[in-house]
Formats: sequence, C-alpha cells, structure tokens
Amino acid sequence: MTAQLDTTFRQQVFDEIAGLLPKVLGRDIPAVSEGTQLMSELGLRSATMLELLLELEDSLDIQIEVEDIDRATMNTVGDLSDYIATHVATDD
Repeated sequence: MTAQLDTTFRQQVFDEIAGLLPKVLGRDIPAVSEGTQLMSELGLRSATMLELLLELEDSLDIQIEVEDIDRATMNTVGDLSDYIATHVATDD
C-alpha cells in the first residue's frame, strides 16, 4: 500500500542514500543530487542495489516493501528516495 509522502522522512532517506553510496560502491563518489543516475552514472548493479536497500533498512530501522520495485523506481537517487519514502512496510 502506498503511503502519502512525508517530506521530512524523504529527505532523511535521500541523505542516507547519499551517505551509504560510497560504502556500498566501495569508492568515493561525487556529491549526489536528485537526478544522479544510480546505474548509468554510478554503476550500481542488482547486487549493489540490494546491498544499498538492506543498508537503508538497517540505518533507518525500517522495512522496505520491495515487491513493486523495478528499474524505473531505481533510475535516480530522487526516484529511489520517493519510492522508499512511500513504501515502508508497517507492522500491524
């Protein structure tokens, strides 16, 4: 179920992605922006994307709903931030 966008949480997700990318990629990267291309620009692949998602879950103490995630969702840092901010699993 898609949630309404919480802009404060979304910014936290964006900042966390920006901080985790060098760790996941194993190298320094230039500063990221909303439009930074995850795969074509930074070279993320499926395995590193999964590692990034797992690291985000740990660092933000969340569960990300990954069922609907696809290449379009993972195109840019901004796209991924939007997706994660609106697809956090809730424990009921």
